[in-house]
Amino acid sequence: MTAILDGKAIIFDLDGTLVDTAGDLAASMNHALAQLDVAPVAPDKVRGLVGHGAKAMLRRGFELNGGTSPSEELLSSALSIFLAHYEQNIAVQSRPFDGVLALIEDVKSKGAAVSICTNKRERFARLLLQTLKMDHLFAAIVGADTTSAPKPDPAPVVYCLEASGAKDGVFIGDSDTDIRAAKAAGLPCLIADFGYGPLALADEAAAQFSHYDETPQLVYGLLEDKP
Repeated sequence: MTAILDGKAIIFDLDGTLVDTAGDLAASMNHALAQLDVAPVAPDKVRGLVGHGAKAMLRRGFELNGGTSPSEELLSSALSIFLAHYEQNIAVQSRPFDGVLALIEDVKSKGAAVSICTNKRERFARLLLQTLKMDHLFAAIVGADTTSAPKPDPAPVVYCLEASGAKDGVFIGDSDTDIRAAKAAGLPCLIADFGYGPLALADEAAAQFSHYDETPQLVYGLLEDKP
């Protein structure tokens, strides 16, 4: 019997969509800033800095609490400190969002392939998922450095589709970057409104949700009737 989602892909963003990573990212960013005599950034502010990669996040940390944009040399030093700390403390606080594992089990039982498309470096995405014992769930784990360009370029989204043997799918994210990447790849995007944002383009998403309990009917509604 053919499962109803055979040939379909469910592609997740990682930070702020699949896993709540803000606490560990904030700890590592503030560790790097402290080493360079810059005041820490409040953890609630860090949530809005995630999504464009560690370098962009650190630059904003300097601008917020250092009073100026850092030189490339200073930013490079901060990035090295950040990455070393983050690698050793990648899942101290990070946990999958409530209900997401049940959704993954459900769509996989119906034939869908599930992948990750993140602007985290692939090595760190894999390390996080391995540490959380989740890496076995995914047909592909695609990072900012896996393809020719990170999101919002469609290349990593298309790579996820190809790697999972799917021609169609749904992207689940939490930001304008995800909406733009999904749209450029020809996929509908579901948006987690509890994520890190920003969401100026929320009206361009197929739908928003506040808990993963709401997502099965959204996913099936978008995919079941498509050839």
